[in-house]
Amino acid sequence: METGPAINRIRTALAPTRAWLHAKAPVVLAVLGIGILGLIATYAERVHEERKPEYAQARLEALRAALGPPPPGTMPKVAPPPAFVKGIYVSAAAAGTKNMFAGLVDLVDRTELNAMVIDVKDGTGELAFIPGDTSLNDHVAAHPELGHLKDFTAPLRAKGIYLIARIFVFQDPAYVKLHPEVAVKSKATGGIWRDRKGIPWVDAAHQEGWEYAAKIAREAYQGGFDEVQFDYIRFPTDGNMPDMKFPVYDAGTTTKAATMGKFFSYLDDELGGTGVKTSVDLFGLVMWDHDYDLNIGQRLDVAAPHFDYISPMVYPSHYPKGFDGYANPADHPYDVIYKNLVRGQPVTETLRKANPDARIATIRPWIQDFNLGAFYSPAMIKAEMKAAVDGGASGWLLWNARNRYTEAALGPQR
Repeated sequence: METGPAINRIRTALAPTRAWLHAKAPVVLAVLGIGILGLIATYAERVHEERKPEYAQARLEALRAALGPPPPGTMPKVAPPPAFVKGIYVSAAAAGTKNMFAGLVDLVDRTELNAMVIDVKDGTGELAFIPGDTSLNDHVAAHPELGHLKDFTAPLRAKGIYLIARIFVFQDPAYVKLHPEVAVKSKATGGIWRDRKGIPWVDAAHQEGWEYAAKIAREAYQGGFDEVQFDYIRFPTDGNMPDMKFPVYDAGTTTKAATMGKFFSYLDDELGGTGVKTSVDLFGLVMWDHDYDLNIGQRLDVAAPHFDYISPMVYPSHYPKGFDGYANPADHPYDVIYKNLVRGQPVTETLRKANPDARIATIRPWIQDFNLGAFYSPAMIKAEMKAAVDGGASGWLLWNARNRYTEAALGPQR
């Protein structure tokens, strides 16, 4: 083949084009740059427009038309919880990703797992589903991963999986954007206060925020969830704390723990009689220190009378160095979890003795399946599970933010 001469002929033919490109390159690049900037500006403008309430309404109408009406019939019958709950956390994004979610469901099917905790409202504050209550339309994500909840939950219920809907409550950027009047404010600027990550918070004493949380909970159990779990039910923990100004909460007339207690009572009044189980996520240290609300309003004795389950986040990696004499608590998963659970038992036992006919929450901890502070091998995760059993818990929930779980730590099919 005449490879050499052929290439020379091509180079000769392209020479005028190369010369033109060399001369015009700055102009071409400028035009391309302007075009790209224009596309970016157009996209940003479109995103801004789509966030407006009228666009949210139109978007939901289009989604409803595409998905069709929700399944007919009354609220699905709430399933009783397993005798011992063994669950995993599932983000809304994972639940909306077909292959990933199928893998998680398969993991539940072939192991001892019997429950899933699924975000219906996450840290963005946006709803991951299409609500039946149209007053919630403005709060729905651009792409609600779960669609109609009855459609989403039906195949999982058919498998006998116990379904827990997780709801972020007072950390809520989306709600603050639409209702800035309920937000924690900055004393210095008068604007919206933000924590160290730049996230705004709803004033935990503002009843409008309570009503919103209850509406979402009703949507969850009407959509087929067996339990509703409330997370971020607290005051902020970080950022410029002295700069916080609350539109409703008044430290001069009440306490943060009392405010949380009123919120819990409100949830009781709103959700009582539905048959749905309720739970709440609390910092692990509430099991250890019973007289201090951690300056965020969380106390075990305040929460326990209002929920079916308390899920303290007793991740060993989250305890400070030197906790109970351990240089690195993450290296001692059994001891840290067992000691915390046992230390909290007198609180719930005292409440039961004082109110023998009342509902007092059982303890069902979050345990870690992630590497922080130490490498968490299957043996260490199993040690956490054993600590939950030995510590008198009514179950355990595995946490991994990426939804990647260690199957080797799990027993055979339930």
